[in-house]
Amino acid sequence: MKLRVTYAKRSYKDRTYVTPLVQYSYRDEQGTPRHKTVVSLAQLPAYVVKVIDEALKQGDTRALATYAPVSSFRYERAVSLGPAWVSYQVMRQIGIVGAVQSHLTLAQTVAALAFIQERVTAERPLSVSALQRSFAESPFRWIVGTSKPPSLNIWYAALRSLEQHRPAILTALYQSAPKPFRVFLYDITSSYFEGTCCPLAAFGYNRDGKKGKKQVVIGVIADAEGRPVWCDVFQGNTSDQMTVRDQLLVLRDQLQVTEFIFVGDRGMVTSARIDELDQEGWWERFTYITALKRQELLRIAQDDQHPLQPELVDHHHLVEVTHEGVRYVMCYNPHRQQEDAATRERLLALTEEKLHAITTSVNTGRLKHKAAIARRLHRWLNRWGMERFFQVSYDEGHFSAVRKRAEIDRYAKLDGCYVIRSNVEQAHLAPEQLQQQYKDLKYVEQVFRTMKTTDIAVRPIRVWTEQHVRGSIFGCFLAYRVIWEIRQRLTPVLTRHEKNHTNEVGSLQEVWRNLGTISAGIFSLNGTRQVDLSTLSARHKQLLTLLNIPEVTLADIRGMCQGQGERV
Repeated sequence: MKLRVTYAKRSYKDRTYVTPLVQYSYRDEQGTPRHKTVVSLAQLPAYVVKVIDEALKQGDTRALATYAPVSSFRYERAVSLGPAWVSYQVMRQIGIVGAVQSHLTLAQTVAALAFIQERVTAERPLSVSALQRSFAESPFRWIVGTSKPPSLNIWYAALRSLEQHRPAILTALYQSAPKPFRVFLYDITSSYFEGTCCPLAAFGYNRDGKKGKKQVVIGVIADAEGRPVWCDVFQGNTSDQMTVRDQLLVLRDQLQVTEFIFVGDRGMVTSARIDELDQEGWWERFTYITALKRQELLRIAQDDQHPLQPELVDHHHLVEVTHEGVRYVMCYNPHRQQEDAATRERLLALTEEKLHAITTSVNTGRLKHKAAIARRLHRWLNRWGMERFFQVSYDEGHFSAVRKRAEIDRYAKLDGCYVIRSNVEQAHLAPEQLQQQYKDLKYVEQVFRTMKTTDIAVRPIRVWTEQHVRGSIFGCFLAYRVIWEIRQRLTPVLTRHEKNHTNEVGSLQEVWRNLGTISAGIFSLNGTRQVDLSTLSARHKQLLTLLNIPEVTLADIRGMCQGQGERV
């Protein structure tokens, strides 16, 4: 006699109700096939029913003893293991588990790894206190095999210890990772607070668009492949360019990189910062790639002695000029052309409005003296950098201002143009490579996008001591390191097709939901506790193979249970 799970259907008021039952088949005295119900599984979760179904199909009667009375079967609980198992195995493979274990106590290591895993897999990550309260029922507790959940004080101590040992942990991860071409990408962002007590929090340029909220500044270095390498946290009022020197010191002294190309955004690696670092001798051994700010480009175009002029702009090819040992590569972005033209026209209109007001004041006699006209003029003429586009004349009781149409047309050639600046020798990188390396700053922007919005949810920051804030952000950074690795391994199924923009598995969150169906069920049968693992589907096996993760087995599950002091 073979037990199986069947589904009884009943219709009532246009609705169909399905009840899972454990049954076996037999023939009565007349030889007619009959079905006998052993137990109803209607009160059990669907995934537990699936575990029982798969076990009975394989002839594993431990899932349900043959002819067991209804009163002898009791379902205890089920644990969804897939996401926690995968994230832990990736953390172990890339060295995060070992690096954290080397510097934190056992209880702190459990808390720190659970914090990272939660940020990797959860659709809406929990706060530290909520994570501690829920840890007793967490699948990650099974994975690490701890019998006693860490106290809340240990969770906060884990954040402090993470920050204390951040340089050592990051150095260990960098040394164990592959070393691509020595290009390092650097950028910063900000993240806002709920509260005002943290000494790191300050008002500054808020990239989150949250007015009235204090913030901290987060700096991230990534390598040429986009792999996150380093993370730093600065006070909320720190300007972009003030962080550059610290990151150069990190690469040279902490990570012991002897030669590198430092790629930074135009607002960060400014001309003034380049000159300052040049005086310190940085560019004798290291090189940089950045871009000119729009106003810098306009000032250079105004200098007749500089070879970088609007007439050189080519909408189809890169144009390179060299001046005083610096390479300038003129690039064209058609998507910015209309935006630049609209911005210039708006600023011209604002300036013209102020100049018209001066004309009216002079014509009506309210403004007569030359000195007074000059003060009013100089207050507004270059308020928005538009002085070069107006022909102005004034004297006692006289004022006129007209647009310099030829000059406006000349600078209009720069619409959509941006200029990359670098001291990398042409023998090492061609103009096209310089452009690509600068565009690769998108990898750091992806770090911020993932940490702040799509997956990890670093904001709003809800801890308030400096060490807790730094440790929390560092934990989120390590979570991104895991996500980056997972995305790299799942590239074959996550890459979207060019024509229909679809992929094989959808988003990473859909991958976690699919892996979430890998579960273990615990139930008692005739007084004996049993554990069983759901059958892996073809999709499960495909994902685990791509991720280079060993399949979890029933022996693994029993080992996890025994690690928690549970007898199965």
